[in-house]
Amino acid sequence: MKKVVKRILSAILSIIIVIAAVGIGMFIHEGATLLTVKSNEEIGLYEVNYTADYKLDELLKSGGATTEDELAQYIIKAMLKGLPIDVPYEVPELACSTFIAKQPESGYIFGRNLDNQQTDFAVVKTAPKGAYASVSVVNLSFLGYNDEMKPTKLTNRINLLALPYFPLDGVNEKGLAVGVLQLQAPATDQKTDKTDVDTTLAIRIMLDKAATVKEAIEILGTFDMHASAKGCYHFQIADAEGNSAVVSYVNDEMVVTEKKGDWQCATNFYLHKVPFKYEKQGMDRYDKLVERLTEKKGVLSVKEGMELLHYVNIEGTEPDEKGRVYSTQWSSIYNLENPSLTICADRNYDVRYTFNIKK
Repeated sequence: MKKVVKRILSAILSIIIVIAAVGIGMFIHEGATLLTVKSNEEIGLYEVNYTADYKLDELLKSGGATTEDELAQYIIKAMLKGLPIDVPYEVPELACSTFIAKQPESGYIFGRNLDNQQTDFAVVKTAPKGAYASVSVVNLSFLGYNDEMKPTKLTNRINLLALPYFPLDGVNEKGLAVGVLQLQAPATDQKTDKTDVDTTLAIRIMLDKAATVKEAIEILGTFDMHASAKGCYHFQIADAEGNSAVVSYVNDEMVVTEKKGDWQCATNFYLHKVPFKYEKQGMDRYDKLVERLTEKKGVLSVKEGMELLHYVNIEGTEPDEKGRVYSTQWSSIYNLENPSLTICADRNYDVRYTFNIKK
């Protein structure tokens, strides 16, 4: 009898070991990604070296995603192996600034302020097979993180597996940089037979697959754009050759405004005429950008570029009708010649952090 019991217990133990091994094997790359998280809790900055396969091509072959919910469901199915885990996603209003300028010696820089409610953020490095490596920045409040829920503990990091699909700005190894800015205009909702994408998914596709502004624009033209959070946005896109364009959508038609002269900048209004009325925002910041870029003839060092972002930053003091206070959460300078990110957090321009794509 004892021998039979021992055999049963041994068989059960063997089954448990096999199940555990399979489970570890299923999530080994996802787990490795979550173990790379480095944090600076004081300023709410997290660094993630994303080593798992986020299966972008599979998503696009399946038809893409028209809403954040669809994208979240894909993440749950593909990245989390169908586990019943909620991946919250919310895009609050964004008031931002972007620009491209030439460096004094050689090459170009792309600058970007992300103006939003108080939030933590993640600098995400990706290097997918058959695509370009990149470094991008993600607002962690989009993925459900707040003062009570932070990704400092390993048990709180599962939502970080969605990071590649929600960048707001970034640069890839070819020097292609993108930043998104919100517009107070009718939501973009293209409906043809093309593959569907939303705003942040489009940024991921451009970073993974485009080496130049021309290629990025061509890529955008192959998709139906569905703006995140039922809003309206435009993209400023720049490359290592100094090309730049702002891509917007008017009545669901894509409009490209290319750089004229030595520089280009954007805030939160259309750079061209549109056949409807809307609330133009950020015109004061735009005028400041134009003033400084004109004065400098479109030539700025990384240091001067960050000073320009400082010049147009937002210091939130008065809450809106919902009690929200908006201010500049991060300021990014992307080096397009030697692709890298220099970033300042919470309007502290005395402390800068630099992230290289491959280091």
